[in-house]
Amino acid sequence: MKKLVFLLIPILLCGCTHDMNREEIDEINLVLVMGIDYSDGEYILSALYSIGGGADPEKGAGSGQEDVAKGKGKSAYEALEDLKSKDKKAITLAQTGSFLIGDEAAKHGLDQCLDFLSRDETIKMESLIYIIKNKSAADFIKEGIKNKQIIHTDLEAIEQKQQDVLTRNDNTFVNVLNDMKQTYSSVLIPYLIATESGYLINGYAVFDDLKLKDYLDQDTSNGVNFIRNIMRSYPIYLKDEVGLYVSYTKTKLKADLKNNIITVTIKVDFETMIKEVITKADIFSQEELLRLTKEQNEYIRSILEKPVNYSIANGLDILHLARLVENQNFGDWKGIEGDWDNQISNIKYVYELRSQITKSFILGNER
Repeated sequence: MKKLVFLLIPILLCGCTHDMNREEIDEINLVLVMGIDYSDGEYILSALYSIGGGADPEKGAGSGQEDVAKGKGKSAYEALEDLKSKDKKAITLAQTGSFLIGDEAAKHGLDQCLDFLSRDETIKMESLIYIIKNKSAADFIKEGIKNKQIIHTDLEAIEQKQQDVLTRNDNTFVNVLNDMKQTYSSVLIPYLIATESGYLINGYAVFDDLKLKDYLDQDTSNGVNFIRNIMRSYPIYLKDEVGLYVSYTKTKLKADLKNNIITVTIKVDFETMIKEVITKADIFSQEELLRLTKEQNEYIRSILEKPVNYSIANGLDILHLARLVENQNFGDWKGIEGDWDNQISNIKYVYELRSQITKSFILGNER
């Protein structure tokens, strides 16, 4: 038995090395950001990597300069192979943290952009996907280099900002692939815009039948986040010169289907802290706190209504209600399943909001 074990060990070890790169780390370009574009019937891939980045694969450290390799092809996979054949070093996507899909590529089809990546076993499932609004990913990357930005670092900062505002990032590679399988609902992916100071997520890009349909504004996207129960914090600005900050929120959805009429109840519980008071009125009395509570409920309801009204007006399930209705009304779902696209605009919504204002801390003398 001992001889057999010693014989099997080298065989197993050799088997493990069958599909691994044999190059030294400094002979490999670790792609940090990948841009995917479509133009004139061809896909263009832009692979951003740090020159000398092999010294630290986690951070892309090296000279601190970034370079771009490009490939073209009739499909995204063909473009990747073209990119690999042209680059002077071996290319790997194992460390790619962000995939940027240009506007035209998004319009041509999300599945066309991501299928070749979904079959690559080296892709990180937690890599993030963004849409570039009204611009190609190549131009977005080119402008960043021109402005002397460390693009992959700025995108990591964007990820951190998302985590400060949301309880989870739904635009990870694995989440987007799972959303693409939901044939009845729209796929939502954050879109990026460039500013003088860096990059911003300005809302969600909406995909219908996996093709780019529209861009949601920031308030409508915030409403989506509340309904999805992923909002971590949110500022509230009331007209009476009082600013509040949502520090806790929890959303529950209930779908009732009776006589082919769908009613969705959106129940939101949240807590806020008073962050700013620039009025001379005493807002800390019991009566004023009750009034502020009512006003903040109305404020959040107005945010919730934006994605709801968009869904009704456009007949798009941006709130992913198909799965909810099916799970909570399995028996009756079969009767409307084939007519779901027409049912979306006829859904009735009920809002239940409950909130409270928690203790507000004041430096110095309390009012």
